[in-house]
Amino acid sequence: MPAAREERPTRQAAPPSAPTPVRQPPPPQDEEEDEANSYDSDEATTLGAMEFSLLYDQENSSLSCTLIRAKGLKPMDSNGLADPYVKLHLLPGASKANKLRTKTLRNTRNPMWNETLVYHGLTEEDMQRKTLRISVCDEDKFGHNEFIGETRFALKKLKVNQKKNFNVCLERVMPMKRGGTTGSSRGMALYEDEVDRGGDVEERGKILVSLMYSTQQGGLIIGIVRCVHLAAMDANGYSDPFVKL
Repeated sequence: MPAAREERPTRQAAPPSAPTPVRQPPPPQDEEEDEANSYDSDEATTLGAMEFSLLYDQENSSLSCTLIRAKGLKPMDSNGLADPYVKLHLLPGASKANKLRTKTLRNTRNPMWNETLVYHGLTEEDMQRKTLRISVCDEDKFGHNEFIGETRFALKKLKVNQKKNFNVCLERVMPMKRGGTTGSSRGMALYEDEVDRGGDVEERGKILVSLMYSTQQGGLIIGIVRCVHLAAMDANGYSDPFVKL
């Protein structure tokens, strides 16, 4: 009697799989717009963001800065809110004509200013060498106004007669740069940015110094390296500076 054949189960072909969707790369973003909207600070979530626009009118030699609003500002008051205002400062320059400010909005971390401040008499040379500093501060009726954060923009990047919109994160004042340690003497170099302690302190310039304590000589060695952007003290727009310790 012939042996019975073992029947093997037939394999069924798997249904064709759906094609994997191909992700299209995002459209390239304009480099200037990307720079204007870049969030460079890791502290942005704690300090807040700022929306504003700039327009240089070449015919009238004027720079218009429209402060639109800020979002998520750092709480500065005991109620968890702030009383924010914006200060504009053209750098370098220490005169009051270089400084403008908005009105103060009370008890808010998301102020809507919609206020335009205008600098008049700005030449093309000024636009090439000046930087606009935009500072957000908290007004205190009974004490000193407190600094919240700032952003800066080199005016030479601004195209003539074209409005540029910004949405940037606020940053703190740049910290001091410190050097390392060598042998038995410790050295450090300071290049300290201007600090806005009371909200109304004028920028008088910057100084680069070096400090080193010598254990061999048993004394502190101070090096005066240079100064930049000093305030003009003479009628010719210059100064005759010296340093006192």
